[in-house]
Amino acid sequence: MIQEHRAAKRESEPRSSRAHWLLELAGIAAFSVLAILLGAEVYLGAGGFGHAWLLPAVAVLAYLAADLASGFVHFLADNFGSEETPILGPNFIGPFRDHHVDPEGITRNDFVDNNGNNCLASVPFMLLVWLFVPVATTAWGYFFGAFFLMVCLAVFLTNQFHQWAHMDAPPGWVARLQGWGLVLSKEHHDVHHESPYDTYYCITVGVWNPLLDRLRFFERAERLIRRTIPGTDPLLRSERDGSLNG
Repeated sequence: MIQEHRAAKRESEPRSSRAHWLLELAGIAAFSVLAILLGAEVYLGAGGFGHAWLLPAVAVLAYLAADLASGFVHFLADNFGSEETPILGPNFIGPFRDHHVDPEGITRNDFVDNNGNNCLASVPFMLLVWLFVPVATTAWGYFFGAFFLMVCLAVFLTNQFHQWAHMDAPPGWVARLQGWGLVLSKEHHDVHHESPYDTYYCITVGVWNPLLDRLRFFERAERLIRRTIPGTDPLLRSERDGSLNG
């Protein structure tokens, strides 16, 4: 009953404040501008250094890297900190925790609420690369810039894929992509939403999940982090069952 009340309360409230929604909108706008600027630099680099035929391979590597990064961020948000953590708590950790209380809530998000935080997280790094990496003038900068831009685009799409994975009836073309294993599918992601909710954290496409699960990677990472970083006490079982139950 308590969990149902919390889920109903979250359904009746906006996912984020108006101020944060506007910040997310600004993040999407900044992300779009920087993606265009970096894309132009990559285009100039391709004209100067060639080897454009390697870019599809770079795109695959970037997609795999984004999937792995999504898993690690998801793992950290699920297991460390709280909604009271300054800055990150209400705006990043909180949505992850709320999602486990109300797994279908993500399907009610608008485009800005669903994708703005990922843009906000990417923009500072994109700005640094655009300002300081010679993408258009050096070969290493060209390949790094192409890889980095494609990682950022995959990160931008990650929560959209996540939202589709929670839909009972996603658009037909999305269902085909899910069936081909190109984006996260509902069947794959449902494994994460089974007790004890401590595996299959990767949410871009999920290709790393079976391997990481067999290696018990996140279980070992959690033990290592808690041993080496003060203040990272484990979640109580009651807290995990109450907050991470979806």
